[in-house]
Amino acid sequence: MTSLFTTKFVRLLQTFDVSEMRAFEDWLNSPWCNSNRNIVQIFFHLKSYYPTFNKRLLSKEALFRLVLPKGKFSERRMNNLLSEASQTVEKFLVFQRLSHNEGMQYDLLMREFQERAFDDWFFKESVQEINRLKDKKVPEWEDRFYLFRLHKRVYHHPTETKIGDIRAALEQMNEQLDLLYLLEKADVINEMIFRNRLSKERYPATEEVLKKWEIIGKGIKHPAIDLYRMRFVYSREREMEQYWALRKAYEEGFHALNTHEQKAHLISLLNDTMVLIKSGKMDIGDILPLYRLGLESGTLFNQGKLTVNTYTAIVSASNTKGDFEFTKYFVENYSENLHLKVRNDGIIWAKAHTAYRRKELEEGRKILKGYEFKTLHFQLVSRVLNTQIYFDLMIQDMSYQMFLFSFMESFERWLLRQDTLSKDLSDSFVRFIQICRTLSRYYTRASQKLKLKRLHTTRANIQAINWLLQKESEVIHLVDQHKRKPR
Repeated sequence: MTSLFTTKFVRLLQTFDVSEMRAFEDWLNSPWCNSNRNIVQIFFHLKSYYPTFNKRLLSKEALFRLVLPKGKFSERRMNNLLSEASQTVEKFLVFQRLSHNEGMQYDLLMREFQERAFDDWFFKESVQEINRLKDKKVPEWEDRFYLFRLHKRVYHHPTETKIGDIRAALEQMNEQLDLLYLLEKADVINEMIFRNRLSKERYPATEEVLKKWEIIGKGIKHPAIDLYRMRFVYSREREMEQYWALRKAYEEGFHALNTHEQKAHLISLLNDTMVLIKSGKMDIGDILPLYRLGLESGTLFNQGKLTVNTYTAIVSASNTKGDFEFTKYFVENYSENLHLKVRNDGIIWAKAHTAYRRKELEEGRKILKGYEFKTLHFQLVSRVLNTQIYFDLMIQDMSYQMFLFSFMESFERWLLRQDTLSKDLSDSFVRFIQICRTLSRYYTRASQKLKLKRLHTTRANIQAINWLLQKESEVIHLVDQHKRKPR
Protein backbone atom coordinates (compact mmCIF):
# COMPACT_ATOMS: atom_id res chain seq x y z
CA MET A 1 0.00 0.00 0.00
CA THR A 2 1.56 3.27 -1.14
CA SER A 3 1.46 6.32 1.11
CA LEU A 4 -0.34 9.45 -0.01
CA PHE A 5 2.88 11.39 -0.51
CA THR A 6 4.45 8.80 -2.81
CA THR A 7 1.50 8.62 -5.24
CA LYS A 8 1.96 9.69 -8.85
CA PHE A 9 -0.31 12.69 -8.33
CA VAL A 10 1.77 14.13 -5.48
CA ARG A 11 5.11 13.27 -7.11
CA LEU A 12 4.07 15.20 -10.23
CA LEU A 13 2.96 18.18 -8.13
CA GLN A 14 6.38 18.19 -6.43
CA THR A 15 7.98 19.11 -9.76
CA PHE A 16 5.79 22.22 -10.24
CA ASP A 17 7.08 25.71 -9.68
CA VAL A 18 4.82 28.36 -8.12
CA SER A 19 3.43 29.63 -11.45
CA GLU A 20 2.63 26.08 -12.56
CA MET A 21 0.76 25.43 -9.30
CA ARG A 22 -1.40 28.51 -9.93
CA ALA A 23 -2.01 27.53 -13.57
CA PHE A 24 -2.92 23.97 -12.58
CA GLU A 25 -5.41 25.26 -9.99
CA ASP A 26 -7.08 27.35 -12.72
CA TRP A 27 -7.07 24.27 -14.97
CA LEU A 28 -8.81 22.15 -12.32
CA ASN A 29 -11.45 24.80 -11.74
CA SER A 30 -12.30 25.00 -15.45
CA PRO A 31 -15.30 22.76 -16.32
CA TRP A 32 -13.82 22.28 -19.79
CA CYS A 33 -10.67 20.70 -18.28
CA ASN A 34 -12.06 18.90 -15.24
CA SER A 35 -15.59 17.90 -14.27
CA ASN A 36 -14.79 16.09 -11.00
CA ARG A 37 -15.10 18.53 -8.10
CA ASN A 38 -13.60 15.95 -5.72
CA ILE A 39 -10.23 16.38 -7.44
CA VAL A 40 -10.47 20.13 -6.86
CA GLN A 41 -10.95 19.41 -3.14
CA ILE A 42 -8.05 16.93 -3.07
CA PHE A 43 -5.76 19.57 -4.58
CA PHE A 44 -7.08 22.24 -2.20
CA HIS A 45 -6.17 20.16 0.89
CA LEU A 46 -2.80 19.03 -0.51
CA LYS A 47 -1.45 22.36 -1.78
CA SER A 48 -0.70 23.58 1.76
CA TYR A 49 2.02 20.90 1.89
CA TYR A 50 3.71 22.24 -1.28
CA PRO A 51 6.60 22.13 -2.19
CA THR A 52 8.05 19.39 0.03
CA PHE A 53 4.91 17.28 0.66
CA ASN A 54 6.79 15.73 3.57
CA LYS A 55 4.08 15.72 6.25
CA ARG A 56 3.49 12.06 7.02
CA LEU A 57 0.55 12.65 9.40
CA LEU A 58 -1.92 13.03 6.52
CA SER A 59 -2.99 9.60 5.33
CA LYS A 60 -5.16 8.61 2.39
CA GLU A 61 -8.04 7.96 4.76
CA ALA A 62 -7.63 11.36 6.49
CA LEU A 63 -7.65 13.12 3.11
CA PHE A 64 -10.71 11.11 2.04
CA ARG A 65 -12.58 12.28 5.17
CA LEU A 66 -11.75 15.89 4.29
CA VAL A 67 -12.94 15.53 0.69
CA LEU A 68 -15.95 13.24 1.25
CA PRO A 69 -16.92 13.56 4.94
CA LYS A 70 -20.13 11.54 4.43
CA GLY A 71 -18.63 8.94 2.12
CA LYS A 72 -17.59 5.42 3.07
CA PHE A 73 -13.80 5.09 2.88
CA SER A 74 -12.14 2.34 0.94
CA GLU A 75 -8.56 2.12 -0.26
CA ARG A 76 -9.75 1.27 -3.76
CA ARG A 77 -12.09 4.26 -3.97
CA MET A 78 -9.36 6.66 -2.81
CA ASN A 79 -6.85 5.17 -5.24
CA ASN A 80 -9.33 5.66 -8.10
CA LEU A 81 -9.69 9.33 -7.16
CA LEU A 82 -5.91 9.81 -7.01
CA SER A 83 -5.51 7.98 -10.33
CA GLU A 84 -8.00 10.31 -11.98
CA ALA A 85 -6.20 13.27 -10.38
CA SER A 86 -2.87 12.14 -11.85
CA GLN A 87 -4.46 11.80 -15.30
CA THR A 88 -5.65 15.41 -14.96
CA VAL A 89 -2.07 16.50 -14.18
CA GLU A 90 -0.79 14.61 -17.23
CA LYS A 91 -3.30 16.34 -19.51
CA PHE A 92 -2.31 19.69 -18.01
CA LEU A 93 1.39 18.97 -18.68
CA VAL A 94 0.67 18.09 -22.32
CA PHE A 95 -1.36 21.29 -22.72
CA GLN A 96 1.44 23.35 -21.13
CA ARG A 97 4.01 21.84 -23.49
CA LEU A 98 1.81 22.48 -26.54
CA SER A 99 1.00 26.06 -25.52
CA HIS A 100 4.74 26.93 -25.53
CA ASN A 101 5.52 25.29 -28.89
CA GLU A 102 4.45 27.44 -31.87
CA GLY A 103 5.76 24.99 -34.43
CA MET A 104 3.72 22.11 -33.05
CA GLN A 105 0.60 24.31 -32.91
CA TYR A 106 0.97 25.32 -36.57
CA ASP A 107 1.66 21.73 -37.58
CA LEU A 108 -1.55 20.51 -35.94
CA LEU A 109 -3.55 23.44 -37.31
CA MET A 110 -2.35 22.79 -40.88
CA ARG A 111 -3.39 19.16 -40.51
CA GLU A 112 -6.87 20.22 -39.40
CA PHE A 113 -7.24 22.66 -42.33
CA GLN A 114 -6.09 19.99 -44.77
CA GLU A 115 -8.37 17.23 -43.43
CA ARG A 116 -11.37 19.59 -43.34
CA ALA A 117 -10.70 20.64 -46.96
CA PHE A 118 -10.06 24.33 -46.21
CA ASP A 119 -7.52 24.50 -49.02
CA ASP A 120 -7.33 28.29 -49.26
CA TRP A 121 -6.59 28.63 -45.53
CA PHE A 122 -4.21 25.68 -45.66
CA PHE A 123 -2.03 27.15 -48.42
CA LYS A 124 -2.16 30.71 -47.08
CA GLU A 125 -1.14 29.64 -43.54
CA SER A 126 1.47 27.22 -44.91
CA VAL A 127 3.18 29.96 -46.95
CA GLN A 128 3.26 32.28 -43.92
CA GLU A 129 4.65 29.55 -41.65
CA ILE A 130 7.28 28.44 -44.18
CA ASN A 131 8.47 32.03 -44.56
CA ARG A 132 8.52 32.54 -40.79
CA LEU A 133 10.67 29.46 -40.24
CA LYS A 134 13.02 30.25 -43.13
CA ASP A 135 13.52 33.82 -41.90
CA LYS A 136 14.70 32.70 -38.43
CA LYS A 137 18.36 33.59 -38.03
CA VAL A 138 19.13 30.50 -35.94
CA PRO A 139 16.40 27.88 -36.45
CA GLU A 140 15.87 25.33 -33.68
CA TRP A 141 15.91 21.58 -34.35
CA GLU A 142 12.12 21.47 -34.26
CA ASP A 143 11.96 24.34 -36.80
CA ARG A 144 13.84 22.25 -39.37
CA PHE A 145 11.60 19.27 -38.68
CA TYR A 146 8.40 21.32 -39.06
CA LEU A 147 9.76 23.00 -42.19
CA PHE A 148 10.33 19.58 -43.76
CA ARG A 149 6.83 18.47 -42.72
CA LEU A 150 5.24 21.63 -44.17
CA HIS A 151 6.98 21.23 -47.54
CA LYS A 152 6.05 17.55 -47.65
CA ARG A 153 2.40 18.17 -46.73
CA VAL A 154 2.08 20.92 -49.35
CA TYR A 155 3.80 18.82 -52.01
CA HIS A 156 1.52 15.82 -51.41
CA HIS A 157 -1.68 17.84 -51.06
CA PRO A 158 -4.43 16.18 -53.20
CA THR A 159 -4.99 19.22 -55.44
CA GLU A 160 -3.23 20.69 -58.43
CA THR A 161 -2.28 23.79 -56.46
CA LYS A 162 1.37 23.93 -55.37
CA ILE A 163 3.43 26.52 -53.53
CA GLY A 164 6.13 27.65 -55.92
CA ASP A 165 7.63 25.19 -58.29
CA ILE A 166 7.76 21.43 -57.69
CA ARG A 167 11.53 21.25 -58.00
CA ALA A 168 11.99 23.93 -55.33
CA ALA A 169 9.71 22.03 -52.92
CA LEU A 170 11.67 18.80 -53.44
CA GLU A 171 14.97 20.63 -52.97
CA GLN A 172 13.70 22.13 -49.72
CA MET A 173 12.66 18.69 -48.42
CA ASN A 174 16.07 17.28 -49.33
CA GLU A 175 17.91 20.17 -47.68
CA GLN A 176 16.02 19.83 -44.40
CA LEU A 177 16.37 16.04 -44.36
CA ASP A 178 20.11 16.23 -44.99
CA LEU A 179 20.58 18.70 -42.14
CA LEU A 180 18.43 16.67 -39.74
CA TYR A 181 20.26 13.46 -40.65
CA LEU A 182 23.76 14.95 -40.45
CA LEU A 183 23.18 16.67 -37.09
CA GLU A 184 21.42 13.75 -35.41
CA LYS A 185 23.82 11.17 -36.84
CA ALA A 186 26.81 13.29 -35.77
CA ASP A 187 25.44 13.32 -32.23
CA VAL A 188 25.27 9.52 -32.24
CA ILE A 189 28.77 9.15 -33.76
CA ASN A 190 30.14 11.57 -31.17
CA GLU A 191 28.71 9.42 -28.38
CA MET A 192 30.18 6.27 -29.94
CA ILE A 193 33.65 7.87 -30.14
CA PHE A 194 33.42 9.17 -26.57
CA ARG A 195 32.33 5.74 -25.24
CA ASN A 196 35.17 4.13 -27.15
CA ARG A 197 37.58 6.39 -25.26
CA LEU A 198 36.06 5.51 -21.89
CA SER A 199 35.20 1.85 -22.24
CA LYS A 200 37.04 -1.33 -23.10
CA GLU A 201 34.04 -2.38 -25.21
CA ARG A 202 34.43 -0.64 -28.57
CA TYR A 203 31.83 0.09 -31.24
CA PRO A 204 33.36 -1.69 -34.27
CA ALA A 205 31.15 0.14 -36.81
CA THR A 206 32.25 3.64 -35.77
CA GLU A 207 34.70 4.21 -38.65
CA GLU A 208 32.26 2.87 -41.23
CA VAL A 209 29.40 5.07 -39.95
CA LEU A 210 31.70 8.11 -39.85
CA LYS A 211 32.78 7.61 -43.49
CA LYS A 212 29.15 7.44 -44.59
CA TRP A 213 28.42 10.65 -42.64
CA GLU A 214 31.37 12.44 -44.27
CA ILE A 215 30.22 11.44 -47.77
CA ILE A 216 26.65 12.66 -47.23
CA GLY A 217 27.87 15.88 -45.59
CA LYS A 218 30.38 16.76 -48.28
CA GLY A 219 29.93 20.37 -49.34
CA ILE A 220 27.29 21.15 -46.69
CA LYS A 221 28.21 24.16 -44.55
CA HIS A 222 26.68 24.56 -41.12
CA PRO A 223 28.30 25.84 -37.87
CA ALA A 224 27.31 22.80 -35.79
CA ILE A 225 28.45 20.36 -38.49
CA ASP A 226 31.75 22.22 -38.82
CA LEU A 227 32.34 21.72 -35.08
CA TYR A 228 31.62 17.99 -35.43
CA ARG A 229 34.12 17.82 -38.31
CA MET A 230 36.78 19.32 -36.02
CA ARG A 231 35.86 16.88 -33.29
CA PHE A 232 35.97 13.81 -35.53
CA VAL A 233 39.61 14.36 -36.56
CA TYR A 234 40.84 14.24 -32.95
CA SER A 235 44.13 12.39 -32.57
CA ARG A 236 46.04 11.44 -29.44
CA GLU A 237 49.24 13.01 -30.80
CA ARG A 238 47.65 16.47 -31.23
CA GLU A 239 45.01 16.14 -28.50
CA MET A 240 45.69 19.40 -26.61
CA GLU A 241 46.18 21.50 -29.77
CA GLN A 242 42.94 20.20 -31.28
CA TYR A 243 41.05 20.55 -28.00
CA TRP A 244 41.90 24.27 -27.68
CA ALA A 245 41.14 24.90 -31.37
CA LEU A 246 37.72 23.27 -30.99
CA ARG A 247 37.00 25.13 -27.76
CA LYS A 248 37.91 28.47 -29.38
CA ALA A 249 35.73 27.73 -32.42
CA TYR A 250 32.81 26.84 -30.15
CA GLU A 251 33.12 29.99 -28.04
CA GLU A 252 33.45 32.25 -31.10
CA GLY A 253 30.56 30.62 -32.97
CA PHE A 254 28.32 30.09 -29.94
CA HIS A 255 25.57 32.50 -31.03
CA ALA A 256 25.35 30.96 -34.51
CA LEU A 257 24.14 27.70 -32.92
CA ASN A 258 20.60 26.99 -31.78
CA THR A 259 19.94 26.01 -28.15
CA HIS A 260 20.04 22.27 -28.87
CA GLU A 261 23.39 22.59 -30.69
CA GLN A 262 24.82 24.89 -28.00
CA LYS A 263 23.98 22.34 -25.34
CA ALA A 264 25.17 19.28 -27.28
CA HIS A 265 28.58 20.79 -28.06
CA LEU A 266 28.98 22.26 -24.56
CA ILE A 267 28.36 18.86 -22.96
CA SER A 268 30.88 17.28 -25.35
CA LEU A 269 33.49 19.92 -24.49
CA LEU A 270 32.85 19.49 -20.76
CA ASN A 271 33.31 15.72 -21.15
CA ASP A 272 36.55 16.29 -23.10
CA THR A 273 37.83 18.67 -20.43
CA MET A 274 36.98 16.31 -17.57
CA VAL A 275 38.90 13.50 -19.28
CA LEU A 276 41.93 15.79 -19.58
CA ILE A 277 41.57 16.92 -15.94
CA LYS A 278 41.31 13.34 -14.67
CA SER A 279 44.41 12.40 -16.67
CA GLY A 280 46.30 15.28 -15.03
CA LYS A 281 46.79 17.17 -18.32
CA MET A 282 44.62 20.11 -17.27
CA ASP A 283 43.71 21.84 -14.02
CA ILE A 284 40.07 21.87 -12.92
CA GLY A 285 40.12 25.68 -12.91
CA ASP A 286 40.51 25.59 -16.72
CA ILE A 287 36.94 24.35 -17.08
CA LEU A 288 35.37 27.36 -15.33
CA PRO A 289 34.91 29.58 -18.46
CA LEU A 290 32.85 26.81 -20.10
CA TYR A 291 30.64 26.50 -17.02
CA ARG A 292 30.17 30.26 -16.86
CA LEU A 293 29.12 30.31 -20.53
CA GLY A 294 26.68 27.48 -19.82
CA LEU A 295 25.19 29.31 -16.84
CA GLU A 296 24.83 32.64 -18.65
CA SER A 297 23.20 31.05 -21.72
CA GLY A 298 21.08 28.56 -19.75
CA THR A 299 22.48 25.59 -21.69
CA LEU A 300 23.71 23.88 -18.50
CA PHE A 301 20.20 23.46 -17.16
CA ASN A 302 17.89 20.52 -17.69
CA GLN A 303 14.30 21.67 -17.16
CA GLY A 304 15.68 24.49 -15.04
CA LYS A 305 17.73 22.15 -12.83
CA LEU A 306 21.46 21.61 -12.27
CA THR A 307 22.83 18.15 -11.60
CA VAL A 308 24.83 17.58 -8.40
CA ASN A 309 27.89 16.71 -10.50
CA THR A 310 27.70 20.05 -12.34
CA TYR A 311 27.13 21.96 -9.08
CA THR A 312 30.14 20.42 -7.31
CA ALA A 313 32.33 20.76 -10.41
CA ILE A 314 31.57 24.50 -10.69
CA VAL A 315 32.30 25.13 -7.00
CA SER A 316 35.51 23.06 -7.23
CA ALA A 317 36.67 24.84 -10.39
CA SER A 318 35.92 28.32 -9.04
CA ASN A 319 37.53 27.73 -5.64
CA THR A 320 40.58 25.98 -7.10
CA LYS A 321 41.05 29.00 -9.36
CA GLY A 322 40.74 31.24 -6.29
CA ASP A 323 37.68 33.07 -7.63
CA PHE A 324 35.83 33.07 -4.29
CA GLU A 325 33.58 35.97 -5.27
CA PHE A 326 32.20 33.92 -8.16
CA THR A 327 31.73 30.92 -5.87
CA LYS A 328 29.72 33.08 -3.47
CA TYR A 329 27.64 34.48 -6.36
CA PHE A 330 27.06 30.98 -7.78
CA VAL A 331 25.98 29.42 -4.47
CA GLU A 332 23.65 32.32 -3.65
CA ASN A 333 22.02 32.46 -7.09
CA TYR A 334 22.08 28.90 -8.41
CA SER A 335 21.64 26.62 -5.39
CA GLU A 336 17.89 26.89 -5.92
CA ASN A 337 18.41 25.10 -9.26
CA LEU A 338 19.40 21.95 -7.39
CA HIS A 339 16.60 19.52 -6.60
CA LEU A 340 15.16 20.29 -3.18
CA LYS A 341 16.31 17.04 -1.56
CA VAL A 342 19.99 17.80 -2.31
CA ARG A 343 19.92 21.59 -2.02
CA ASN A 344 20.98 21.95 1.61
CA ASP A 345 23.70 19.30 1.18
CA GLY A 346 25.08 21.31 -1.75
CA ILE A 347 25.12 24.63 0.12
CA ILE A 348 26.87 23.18 3.20
CA TRP A 349 29.44 21.30 1.12
CA ALA A 350 30.15 24.46 -0.93
CA LYS A 351 30.76 26.46 2.27
CA ALA A 352 33.18 23.81 3.58
CA HIS A 353 34.99 23.57 0.24
CA THR A 354 35.36 27.36 0.08
CA ALA A 355 36.77 27.44 3.63
CA TYR A 356 39.28 24.72 2.69
CA ARG A 357 40.45 26.53 -0.45
CA ARG A 358 40.77 29.75 1.56
CA LYS A 359 43.11 27.74 3.83
CA GLU A 360 40.64 28.09 6.72
CA LEU A 361 41.13 24.42 7.57
CA GLU A 362 39.59 24.36 11.04
CA GLU A 363 36.56 26.27 9.77
CA GLY A 364 36.09 23.73 6.97
CA ARG A 365 36.43 20.84 9.41
CA LYS A 366 33.93 22.48 11.77
CA ILE A 367 31.35 22.91 8.98
CA LEU A 368 31.62 19.26 7.91
CA LYS A 369 31.55 17.96 11.48
CA GLY A 370 28.40 19.95 12.31
CA TYR A 371 26.27 18.63 9.46
CA GLU A 372 25.02 15.18 8.41
CA PHE A 373 24.82 14.85 4.63
CA LYS A 374 21.65 13.13 3.44
CA THR A 375 22.48 12.12 -0.15
CA LEU A 376 25.09 9.65 -1.40
CA HIS A 377 26.84 12.07 -3.77
CA PHE A 378 27.53 14.61 -1.04
CA GLN A 379 28.39 11.88 1.48
CA LEU A 380 31.16 10.84 -0.93
CA VAL A 381 32.51 14.29 -1.84
CA SER A 382 32.32 15.54 1.77
CA ARG A 383 34.43 12.57 2.91
CA VAL A 384 37.00 13.35 0.21
CA LEU A 385 37.04 16.98 1.37
CA ASN A 386 37.41 15.93 5.00
CA THR A 387 40.39 13.76 4.03
CA GLN A 388 41.99 16.71 2.22
CA ILE A 389 41.47 18.97 5.24
CA TYR A 390 43.03 16.44 7.65
CA PHE A 391 45.93 15.90 5.25
CA ASP A 392 46.75 19.62 5.13
CA LEU A 393 46.36 19.91 8.90
CA MET A 394 48.83 17.03 9.27
CA ILE A 395 51.38 18.92 7.16
CA GLN A 396 51.02 21.88 9.53
CA ASP A 397 50.91 19.82 12.71
CA MET A 398 52.11 16.20 12.86
CA SER A 399 49.69 15.40 15.70
CA TYR A 400 46.84 15.39 13.15
CA GLN A 401 48.24 12.25 11.50
CA MET A 402 46.33 10.09 13.96
CA PHE A 403 43.04 11.83 13.03
CA LEU A 404 43.85 11.50 9.33
CA PHE A 405 44.54 7.76 9.51
CA SER A 406 41.48 7.15 11.67
CA PHE A 407 39.23 9.07 9.26
CA MET A 408 40.65 7.31 6.17
CA GLU A 409 40.09 3.92 7.78
CA SER A 410 36.45 4.73 8.57
CA PHE A 411 36.01 6.17 5.04
CA GLU A 412 37.33 2.94 3.51
CA ARG A 413 35.06 0.77 5.68
CA TRP A 414 32.08 2.97 4.80
CA LEU A 415 32.82 2.52 1.06
CA LEU A 416 32.78 -1.26 1.43
CA ARG A 417 29.27 -1.06 2.92
CA GLN A 418 27.81 0.94 0.00
CA ASP A 419 26.08 -1.65 -2.19
CA THR A 420 24.70 0.99 -4.58
CA LEU A 421 28.16 2.15 -5.71
CA SER A 422 29.60 0.57 -8.86
CA LYS A 423 32.91 -1.23 -8.42
CA ASP A 424 34.72 1.28 -10.67
CA LEU A 425 33.43 4.25 -8.68
CA SER A 426 34.16 2.63 -5.34
CA ASP A 427 37.67 1.67 -6.51
CA SER A 428 38.39 5.28 -7.54
CA PHE A 429 37.74 6.47 -3.97
CA VAL A 430 39.67 3.57 -2.45
CA ARG A 431 42.69 4.45 -4.61
CA PHE A 432 42.41 8.06 -3.45
CA ILE A 433 42.56 6.88 0.19
CA GLN A 434 45.46 4.51 -0.48
CA ILE A 435 47.56 7.23 -2.10
CA CYS A 436 46.76 9.68 0.72
CA ARG A 437 47.89 7.04 3.19
CA THR A 438 51.09 6.40 1.21
CA LEU A 439 51.92 10.12 1.03
CA SER A 440 51.24 10.57 4.73
CA ARG A 441 53.58 7.73 5.66
CA TYR A 442 56.28 9.08 3.39
CA TYR A 443 55.92 12.54 4.92
CA THR A 444 56.31 11.18 8.46
CA ARG A 445 59.18 8.99 7.25
CA ALA A 446 57.49 5.87 8.55
CA SER A 447 58.55 4.25 5.27
CA GLN A 448 61.94 5.66 4.31
CA LYS A 449 62.48 3.51 1.22
CA LEU A 450 59.09 4.15 -0.34
CA LYS A 451 59.21 4.91 -4.08
CA LEU A 452 56.66 7.49 -5.16
CA LYS A 453 57.23 7.10 -8.90
CA ARG A 454 54.31 4.72 -9.26
CA LEU A 455 51.90 7.47 -8.20
CA HIS A 456 52.83 9.40 -11.36
CA THR A 457 52.24 6.46 -13.66
CA THR A 458 48.90 5.23 -12.24
CA ARG A 459 46.50 8.06 -13.01
CA ALA A 460 43.50 6.12 -14.29
CA ASN A 461 40.33 5.99 -12.19
CA ILE A 462 41.52 7.96 -9.14
CA GLN A 463 39.47 10.61 -7.40
CA ALA A 464 40.97 14.12 -7.04
CA ILE A 465 44.00 13.17 -9.15
CA ASN A 466 45.25 16.75 -9.60
CA TRP A 467 45.06 17.42 -5.88
CA LEU A 468 47.02 14.21 -5.21
CA LEU A 469 49.72 15.17 -7.70
CA GLN A 470 49.98 18.60 -6.11
CA LYS A 471 50.28 17.09 -2.62
CA GLU A 472 52.85 14.59 -3.87
CA SER A 473 55.08 17.43 -5.10
CA GLU A 474 54.51 19.34 -1.87
CA VAL A 475 55.38 16.36 0.32
CA ILE A 476 58.53 15.49 -1.65
CA HIS A 477 59.66 19.12 -1.42
CA LEU A 478 59.06 19.25 2.35
CA VAL A 479 60.85 15.94 2.95
CA ASP A 480 63.83 17.09 0.82
CA GLN A 481 63.97 20.35 2.77
CA HIS A 482 64.02 18.42 6.03
CA LYS A 483 66.83 16.19 4.78
CA ARG A 484 68.97 19.21 3.84
CA LYS A 485 68.66 20.80 7.28
CA PRO A 486 71.85 20.44 9.39
CA ARG A 487 71.46 18.04 12.29
